[in-house]
Amino acid sequence: MAGDLPANEQIVMIHTDAQASGAPAGEADPAEPLTAAQEGTRILHRYGRLNIVNAAGATASLRPNARATSAAETHITVIDPAELNRIERLGLAAFQLRNSADYVRAKQDRIRADEAWDMDRSCTDVPPPRSSPRRAPDAVNSPPAERSPGSPGAGTARPLTATPTATAVGDRTGEPVGHAAPAMPTSGFMEGSIAIGLVIVEGPTGDLQFTAAERTKVVAEVQNGLSWYATTNPAADLTFSYDIRIVRISTPANPAAADLEALWRDSAMGQLGYTPNFDGVYEFVDDLREFHGTRWSYCAFITKYPLSYFAYSSVGGPRLVLSYDNDGWGPDNLDRVFAHETGHIFGCPDEYAASGCGCGGAWGRFGTPNGNCDSCAPGSMTCLMRSNSFEMCRYTPSHIGWGRGVAGNPVLVQGDFGQAGNFELVVPSAFAGMTHLWRDNDAPGLPWREPAQIAQAIGRIDALTMIQSRLAAPGALEVIARTGSSLVFLWRDSGSSLRWHEPTQLANGAAGTPSLIHSRFGRLGTFELLVPAPDVGLLYLSRDNDVAGYPWSRPVLVAANLGRVDSVSLIQSNFGAGNLGAGNLEAVASVGGRLVHLYRADDGLWRTSVVFAEGTAGNPVLVQSQFGRIGNFEVVAPSAAGGLVHLWRDNDASGFPWSAPRVFATELGHVDTVTMIQSSFDRHLEVVARVGDRLYAMARTSSGTFDWLPPSRIF
Repeated sequence: MAGDLPANEQIVMIHTDAQASGAPAGEADPAEPLTAAQEGTRILHRYGRLNIVNAAGATASLRPNARATSAAETHITVIDPAELNRIERLGLAAFQLRNSADYVRAKQDRIRADEAWDMDRSCTDVPPPRSSPRRAPDAVNSPPAERSPGSPGAGTARPLTATPTATAVGDRTGEPVGHAAPAMPTSGFMEGSIAIGLVIVEGPTGDLQFTAAERTKVVAEVQNGLSWYATTNPAADLTFSYDIRIVRISTPANPAAADLEALWRDSAMGQLGYTPNFDGVYEFVDDLREFHGTRWSYCAFITKYPLSYFAYSSVGGPRLVLSYDNDGWGPDNLDRVFAHETGHIFGCPDEYAASGCGCGGAWGRFGTPNGNCDSCAPGSMTCLMRSNSFEMCRYTPSHIGWGRGVAGNPVLVQGDFGQAGNFELVVPSAFAGMTHLWRDNDAPGLPWREPAQIAQAIGRIDALTMIQSRLAAPGALEVIARTGSSLVFLWRDSGSSLRWHEPTQLANGAAGTPSLIHSRFGRLGTFELLVPAPDVGLLYLSRDNDVAGYPWSRPVLVAANLGRVDSVSLIQSNFGAGNLGAGNLEAVASVGGRLVHLYRADDGLWRTSVVFAEGTAGNPVLVQSQFGRIGNFEVVAPSAAGGLVHLWRDNDASGFPWSAPRVFATELGHVDTVTMIQSSFDRHLEVVARVGDRLYAMARTSSGTFDWLPPSRIF
């Protein structure tokens, strides 16, 4: 517990081989690949050599993760405050404050908790455009000697004092390690590595200055607010690298100044060695990102000078401004106010009514409407962007651009988009709606492209199923999602817009993981759906695509003899496809850790075949492959003992025997859910597995010993 966050953090000193040898950022030896378990080790906050890590990282065997370092070796030593520089000392003091009994008690009993923000306007502004070209940073790898705050020339030699670091080999943000990121945007979405410049601006009189305890308080509040983001979505791999500047200027306060921010900001930027206007802010933020080797950067000014508003920021960056007294909310709520303003930095709109918000618009990375605006949303919920709370509504994760962080079961298809046929994958978001990403099979390296967030208005999706239909060319993506006991249908057209259409209610009374196919019944082919019933058996529904309006049938209970079913996978096989038959419906159901095969022949009756496996945990996936003369049945499912299990039915042999289980991908540990296809790539079986909030891909070769290739994280 740190403050009022359910965070288990520890502070360590890290000395890397790259730092010891003086190697420039990004030029150290690459780290060894991480296993799924080691990827749980994360650095949350970086103050030079001093790092705050999550619980998994608080051991002597700490390995660098995707945000830690590119060095091959990492060493943790006892912390001697006398050996720390000013930034490191502030980071340590802030961490110690957050873990003190008084701090924890103040957070647990914080004043005005969960109250709607009482601001009388929106707390965002539009920054002036950059009027000068981007400044080339000087001496990036040569930080100056430290200067005490307020000393003559403080901050003029070089604005940054932390040791430069690079993101590690394996960083999935797409940025070149150890190289400058583009000048804009500075804060596109909140994933990956972020540099933050904290500028505490003091004036010439006592009422404009901070005590040492107040400076520590500021750093602790920022640390606590950003820890909330990191612990809310661990899959975002957030690491915050800090530069902390304490700047004392000689400008007196003037509450009547035409521009209250420029009064002190311009002097502060000039003293830091930057252009003494808003261009200096852009230059500072550019240098932060360049120096720390991060994907994003922004800066925060904290001051006691009079402000036009006690807290405000620019949507999309580059800066936020806070008053230490926090306008009645008090310093103990600085963490939530800072987190709220940081939400704006990464694309969030205000949700409290006095801001003048509306429920429309297209906000943030995914262009999501402001569906929780207090003035128009029915039953708007508590949310950081609406009220003094460490909570998120269903829309805020999309606004700040969280594409990573998944739950439920992934579903993979190889579509007809692209020359080679791209992989299309959907998976429930950890927060609301679903995440859609795709693999570009025409591009070198077969890259997985950036995700899109779909249908946040649905809320939390528990499970889903997807096909590419044959009703148009190249064919729509058709999805059925289960939210609670309800089934919802939505689809993406295959025209030039690739637009996802609004979801519609399909049926109620469902449970478990559903399975949808486009069958060969009827002229255009019907949609066939199986989904576990809430008590026993399965519910069967179909959609007649030969009838105007595409009507769905009413749910019919089948296979009640199975008892309670957890999940099901459905295909149409080539058995019974002769003599004008279209082929049997074949399914594998998971029943209490056992896998059961069932089928429906031309007479329309569902029959239970055999129990062919035990000891599974999670959803099975069934395909009829191109192996064998008839085409074998291939099944994968999570194993209760860890990893995945693969079984196959020899459809060329008498009695259709099932193979013994073959376990693979045990290095993943416990696997939650899985999806599988047979692709056009040399008939490989392609698998995507979800482990916690991450997705891993693997494939099985189609010849020789039919080996399963090692899993690699794709998301």
